[in-house]
Amino acid sequence: MNKFSAYLLLALILIGFLNIEVYSQEVWSLDKCMAHSDTANLNLQKKRIDLTISEVNRSQANLNMLPSLNLGGTHGFNWGQSIDPFTNQFATDRVRTNNLYASSNWKIFSGLENYYLRNESELDYKRIERELEIESRNLKMNIAAAYMQAVLNDYLIGATKRQVEYAVRSKDLIKEKYELEYVTKYDLLAMTSQLAIDSMKLIRAENNKKYSLLLLKQLLNLDQEIQIEIPDIETLQKIELEEPNFDVSSSPEYKLTQLNIDIQRTRLKKSRAGLMPTAAINGSLGSGYSGNNTILVGSEFLPKPFNVQMEENFYQSAVLTVNVPVFNRGRVRTDMKLAEAEIKKSQIDQEIMLQQLIDRYDKLNNEISNERLNVTALRKALDATEKRFEAAQIKYDAGSMNVKDYLDLRNELFKTRSEYYTSMIKLRFKEKIRSYLLE
Repeated sequence: MNKFSAYLLLALILIGFLNIEVYSQEVWSLDKCMAHSDTANLNLQKKRIDLTISEVNRSQANLNMLPSLNLGGTHGFNWGQSIDPFTNQFATDRVRTNNLYASSNWKIFSGLENYYLRNESELDYKRIERELEIESRNLKMNIAAAYMQAVLNDYLIGATKRQVEYAVRSKDLIKEKYELEYVTKYDLLAMTSQLAIDSMKLIRAENNKKYSLLLLKQLLNLDQEIQIEIPDIETLQKIELEEPNFDVSSSPEYKLTQLNIDIQRTRLKKSRAGLMPTAAINGSLGSGYSGNNTILVGSEFLPKPFNVQMEENFYQSAVLTVNVPVFNRGRVRTDMKLAEAEIKKSQIDQEIMLQQLIDRYDKLNNEISNERLNVTALRKALDATEKRFEAAQIKYDAGSMNVKDYLDLRNELFKTRSEYYTSMIKLRFKEKIRSYLLE
């Protein structure tokens, strides 16, 4: 064994030790990744904040139906000439004043504008719920894509390591044959070149797996390194032939388009409310105290007692206000036309979404069916190629097969195995996507 082969084996051993260290870490399954992302992903956290804001707006819309109530009081002094509001007399000296009051306003009829505002806030809350549902489902798809890509890269690493082991063994064997002059130097150089190519493929496969795990960490909002659970290829080979039915009306995208239509219809009704009269009741009560309100006590004038003035100055008021819109420069009519246009636009968006959902699901089913056939064909091709390679390995070791034919068959085996792994992962990923669409 030359130095290059020894170094390469040493590198493989080190990689094995690194893998042992990684396996000692916490292993993340796909289900665990999904559960963690539901609370850790930043985009989902942001969307939940939007939902909280909508909840606050919805509560405020309900409170807008109630009357308002305000309490107040003042305590002050006046200097210079002024008219006392309680005695209607001029005051020239410093005068102390106090005022206590309560006021209320109730919009008893607003053309049902507040009612439609409340309905709109309720629909807006449901709209954000649907958006959160879509965001969560799309995140699951992205996590599944990164996870399955990492699994595929791990399979390819295993296949490439097997290629490197073949190359190291074959290179040592052909070197011995070259020293005995059984093969040419060209054959030795061809095997050395193949070993370098296989080593480069191994490095590339390791880098691809690291990149997939990096994407997965970003989706999970993790800082530490992550090690995922790698299922056996035999587990992935179990194919379920059942194709569930797809109810378009139950998809969150379709529900979202329907909510957008309902919101626009509510806004149209709210705009029409601007043509109707409004009525409101304003009420207030209060009392006050003035140092200028005096009474003769003995030989001098003194301010009336506080409790006496508060009782004498007590007042109440109730006002009914009716507002009838006559001309508002066409603002209400314009808002109504815009709302009607938005309704038609939302209905067209719903038809487009409906067609896209059906096409997407039909295309996904077709891709799954084709991928299943591809997996079956590649599995048969891989079994046949493995048997051919086993026979070729015996012939090559015995010296009855040239280097070129041996390398061609070995590369064909690697290509077939890689294509089989890739097709199997694509099939499982598409089935995952379909299951998320049916949730």
